[in-house]
Amino acid sequence: ETLPDANVAAANGELANNILVVNKRGIMLYGGAWGNEIKYSEDVNAYKEALGKDINVYSMVLPTSVSYYLPENYLDLVESEKKDLDSIEEHLKDVINVDAYTALLKHKQEALYSRTDHHWQPLGAYYASQEFAKVAGVDFADISEYNKHVLSGYVGTLYGYTKSSTLLENPEPFIYYEPKTDVEVTQYTSSFTNPTETELLLNPDTLDNSSYYLVFGMDDNIRHVKTQCKNGRTLVIFKDSYGNALLPFLTSSFENIYLCDVRYFDINAKSFIEEVEATDVLFAMCTYSAVGPNREYISANLNK
Repeated sequence: ETLPDANVAAANGELANNILVVNKRGIMLYGGAWGNEIKYSEDVNAYKEALGKDINVYSMVLPTSVSYYLPENYLDLVESEKKDLDSIEEHLKDVINVDAYTALLKHKQEALYSRTDHHWQPLGAYYASQEFAKVAGVDFADISEYNKHVLSGYVGTLYGYTKSSTLLENPEPFIYYEPKTDVEVTQYTSSFTNPTETELLLNPDTLDNSSYYLVFGMDDNIRHVKTQCKNGRTLVIFKDSYGNALLPFLTSSFENIYLCDVRYFDINAKSFIEEVEATDVLFAMCTYSAVGPNREYISANLNK
């Protein structure tokens, strides 16, 4: 779908629950980091220090839709994600920054973020994954090499938070992409026990149409994906729910991928990284997680 020119002044926005509904889109109003972005950088730096020079550590903090779609007449309601992202980069030490903000900015006329949900659309995750693969120096499959699935009638979490009739009456398609190559997926508990075989993506027929983002799975487990890529690289992703959508797009880039949610991780992170023989560790979460309460899980997991 074509998007209205993003930052042009718009009238008649509705405010509810710190969410602005404008141009048929819900936008969470970002309140700023106020120094927490420096603590995030220090937390991630501690991983690099603990892991040493042989393991690459990356930070890819993901902007939200407020950075791209907020009309200019509402700018005084928010702090700048870009300013906080720049501050994070400035305070990283031996951790490799991945600039998802600029990668996404180039494509903001495309449907990168859901209008009705606080997550991005998988297309946004595609461009961020592409940027990460470039920085990590690994192959990356073009989106044309995926099977495209279009689910219509999506009205996500932002309707639940606002009860806005504008969002309810303007559903959107949820478009996701499935790798054509076979992968082996094993799911573990959050303490890395009880391996069970599973699918990379859930069947959306089992999901309510407000839950289509859950095709990527739930957060409260550890997933291991063994791919057909043979480059000897093993990636551990520490993420929030934004990070789930990255996984399919990295199946051509790493031989093994472990997806771990920082909020549901019940073992020592350094021991885990060493046990799975990771070559690369990526922190991938949205700004709200990096500078909000979820940040505290990062250091807690290193010190378990």
